[in-house]
Amino acid sequence: MPQLSPGNHASSPAEATPAPRSDKVSGVTPESGEATDRQQEKSALLLAARRMRPAILAERERLEQARRLPPEFARELAAQGFFGMFLPGAYGGLDLDVVPGLAVLEELARADASVAWCVWNGNTHWVAAQLPAETMRALHGAPETITANSTRASGRAEQVAGGWRVDGRWSLVSGCELARWMVLLAVPHENGKPLLTPAGAPQTRFMVVPSASCEIVDTWTTGGLRGTGSHDVVLREAFVPAGHAAGFFDPLVLPDNRYRMPPFCRVIPGLGAMTLGIARTAIDSLRALAPGKQLQRSQQMLRENHGAQTRLAEAEALVRSARLYLFDSVERLWRIVLDTGAAPIEARAQVRMAAWHAVMSAAKAVDLMCRAAGATALYTSSPLERAFRDVHAITQHIGVHDRVMETAGRVLFGLEPDTPLL
Repeated sequence: MPQLSPGNHASSPAEATPAPRSDKVSGVTPESGEATDRQQEKSALLLAARRMRPAILAERERLEQARRLPPEFARELAAQGFFGMFLPGAYGGLDLDVVPGLAVLEELARADASVAWCVWNGNTHWVAAQLPAETMRALHGAPETITANSTRASGRAEQVAGGWRVDGRWSLVSGCELARWMVLLAVPHENGKPLLTPAGAPQTRFMVVPSASCEIVDTWTTGGLRGTGSHDVVLREAFVPAGHAAGFFDPLVLPDNRYRMPPFCRVIPGLGAMTLGIARTAIDSLRALAPGKQLQRSQQMLRENHGAQTRLAEAEALVRSARLYLFDSVERLWRIVLDTGAAPIEARAQVRMAAWHAVMSAAKAVDLMCRAAGATALYTSSPLERAFRDVHAITQHIGVHDRVMETAGRVLFGLEPDTPLL
C-alpha cells in the first residue's frame, strides 16, 4: 500500500498533513489560540484528502472484495487525523468547524464513498460533549482510536449498581471491524421497566463498550457502500459503568458554544457532502468518456449529442446549487450557535432540508450521467457503476427519509416539530 505519511507528500509547512493535537484538558476549557490552530488544520486536512486520492483509488477493489477498509489503511487514515476531525480538541481531536469537515468528506467521497462513509461514521461522536472527561480520555487516549456506533435503539440496558447491564443486537454498525470502541444506543430500564422521558416516551442512552466485548455477525453483503463493513453487532449481558453512558439531553461537560450544535444538524449534513462528492465524480467521469465514445448506430460522438449535453448541464446545476444550499445553511446555523449558544428551530429545519436536498439532487445527477453514458455505465470498470450503487445506498439512510421533510414542513408552517431530534 502506498505510504501516506507527511514526509512523503508535504513540500512546505502549509501542506503538512495534520496530526491530532495533544490532550488539552486541564478543566475542559480549550486553550487560547485553538481557533487559529483549527483554521490551519482544516485546510491541511483537505489537502491531505486530495493527496490521498491515488492511494484510495488503488485500494478500491481490495475493499470491495473484503467488504471493509483494509486495517492498515484505516490506521493510516486515523494517524493522519481523519477519524478525529470532529473530535473535541480537549480530547486530542482536530475539532474542525462543521463546514470545513463537510468539504473533507466530499473530497474523500470523490475518490471512494466507502472510505468517506467510514470516516464520517467514525466522526459522529454523538455524546462526546456529555460523557465524563475521564471516559473520553480513556476512549481516545491513543491517536489512532476508531469508534463505531449505532443510533438504532435496539439494546436493553438494565440499571444495576454502578452502571448498566446491557444486551442487544444492532444492525448497520459501519466500520465495526476497525473500531476499538462501540457506541451503541439502548433503552435504559429500571426494575424491568423502561425509563421514560417527561413526555412519556422511552429514554435512550449511548453505551460505550470495548469492541472485544462484542460479537460481530457478518451480514453486510450489499451493492452500495460495500466497503463499509456495516455488519451487525451483538452484546450479551455486558456491564457498562455509569460513566460510560450518556444521552442526547444530558448536561454538557464541555462549555464552549461549539458543542451546542444539535448533533443531528452536525452529523446528517455529512450525507449530503458525500453524495455531492460521488456526483462530482460521476460528472467528471462522463466528461472524460464523452470525447472518445461514439453512439451506437450513429456517427455522432457522445459529447456532440444534444441529450447528453442537456443531461450534463442539468447535473452540473443540480450539484452546484445543492452544494451552495447545504454549505450555506450549515454555516448560518453554526455561526448562530457560536455567537449565541442557541440553535433556532427554523435554522435547524433549513439544515435538515438542505441535507435531504443535497442527497436527492446528487442521486438525480448520477442517474443523469448514467443515462447519458448508456451501457458503459453498467460495467464495474466504469466509475459510474460504483457511483450509482453508492449514491442510492445513501438515499436509504434514515437521516434523509422523507419524514424529515414532513417535520421541516411543520416548522415552516409555524407548527411544533413532531420529533425532539430536529
